[in-house]
Amino acid sequence: MCSMAVGPVGPARLRGRAREWESVLGLLDSAAIGRGGIMLVDGAPGIGKTRLLTAAEDSATDHGFSLARARPAEVPQEAPLFAGLESASHGVLEGRTPVPRTDLDACLEKAASRVGERMARGPTLITLDDLQCADETTVAAMRALPARLAGQPVGWVLVRRWGAGDPAADRLFEDWQQLGAVRVELGPLPPDVVADVISDILRAQPDLDLLSLAKGAAGNPQLLVALLDGLRDEGAVAIAGGRARLISGQSPQRVEEVIDVWLERLSPVAHNLLEIAAFLEPSFAVGDLAEVLGWPAERLLAPVREIVASDLLTSVGKDVLTFQHDLVRQSVAQRVPAAVRSALCSQSRGRLSRSPVASTGSRRTEALTSPKQTRAGWDRLTDSERTVAGLVAQGLTNREAAKRLFLSPHTVSFHLRKVYRKLGVSSRVELTRLSIEQEQIRAGRAGVVAATPVTAYASLRRSS
Repeated sequence: MCSMAVGPVGPARLRGRAREWESVLGLLDSAAIGRGGIMLVDGAPGIGKTRLLTAAEDSATDHGFSLARARPAEVPQEAPLFAGLESASHGVLEGRTPVPRTDLDACLEKAASRVGERMARGPTLITLDDLQCADETTVAAMRALPARLAGQPVGWVLVRRWGAGDPAADRLFEDWQQLGAVRVELGPLPPDVVADVISDILRAQPDLDLLSLAKGAAGNPQLLVALLDGLRDEGAVAIAGGRARLISGQSPQRVEEVIDVWLERLSPVAHNLLEIAAFLEPSFAVGDLAEVLGWPAERLLAPVREIVASDLLTSVGKDVLTFQHDLVRQSVAQRVPAAVRSALCSQSRGRLSRSPVASTGSRRTEALTSPKQTRAGWDRLTDSERTVAGLVAQGLTNREAAKRLFLSPHTVSFHLRKVYRKLGVSSRVELTRLSIEQEQIRAGRAGVVAATPVTAYASLRRSS
């Protein structure tokens, strides 16, 4: 069997994964010469785990390997390697009853026999995706089978998603890593690779506005591809002369669909906290979130850990958090009812103006805290820009504002980008805060909206 090396960076669809691809090639080479091996892959939702797994399967098949795939949701119907093992429903981790030990041994013997039949035809690659969804029996099989087949031409690739909270899968990964398995943790794509991905998909070089919008995906391949495909499908980019120019910065439907799936995995309390967090400063302390909600800080620990494990929030200092993806932050904020949105912005701004995180924020935030600077920024807006800004601050989408003003969504997006530049903001959330502040200045009020709308909304969301 020849070496698996097919170039230093692997398939074109694996941009930015040269190191990870080398691990795949090492595993296949080891299996090809009869030593076998195990590779453990984990990472955040949408980070490219399945894409790496599929590329490994394709490469193995191209080099004469027998391939056995196992998907927890499909066992045993479409995963003959694990035929006979009982499986829970996809994603259900509670209430599972593993098969008796004697039955498990019999199933393992059958699985080992099937692998032996495959090995007679050459080396074998066995893959299991979404391990966090597997039942205890399947996890037990993955714990026992590699040991039974040690020293054979078999490569194993086990993939799981971070944040699923399955102790059995966690222990399996830890045990096999201690026994020498190669562990690959996929991280976000770096900025230069993001630019290459944009060029690959749009077949054009992105302008600065498009690159800036793409930063909101924070290097997450699934979110980035959804953004680019959505912008192209909705006519929000103009491509001419080898350049891709952003026309509308509104989040495409494809992005919202990806975020929907991510949010559905959160518990109701964690989902609620994420919505409130979307209206705090870009970087905020856990204590800030507790103050807005009127909760003791220790009550937030479990749901905050859940959100961080799901890669939606990330730590940027001791007890200081920020959204991992700005696209998610803006999407979550827009999902909050418009009637509650202004109260959240006003309350969080009033309370957090006293917080250490807010006081050490960016120069732009400090400048806009000054009423004089805020008033000057609004005074530079044209009538059209001020009208668009007001509608967006009320919670209207670009399409809704366009319909109200009898304009095209592209024209509204054009005005909104100019508003952002003149006010020194980068999101609808920041614009809403400034709009509320400007109204308070005009009315001569320095107070903040009472906490009741926020806490009432939080209670409603937790009970729904």
